[in-house]
Amino acid sequence: MSHHRLFAQLEFERAAGHAALKALAQAVAQSDQFRADGRDREPIHFWVLAGELEEVVQDRLRDVLDGPGLGVVERGELFHQPRIVELVIAARDARTAPS
Repeated sequence: MSHHRLFAQLEFERAAGHAALKALAQAVAQSDQFRADGRDREPIHFWVLAGELEEVVQDRLRDVLDGPGLGVVERGELFHQPRIVELVIAARDARTAPS
């Protein structure tokens, strides 16, 4: 493989990782916003919707862990989003912990 092709592949993977992390950050922000604004809702509806939003966050976390997003976090490129880094690292550690 030529150096140019290798560089292009690495940049593509890095961009895909950042895209997955951006989707995770958006899902977390939406979940947080819902929880902050949604306390006035009927309790059963609030908890059902909050649970659905948490499922979305977990799906995005899996996307990060299964794709190149984990490498972005491990290289320290997401230093400006410590909460997202903490979520990803905790999910990684939980996934690799011995049962």
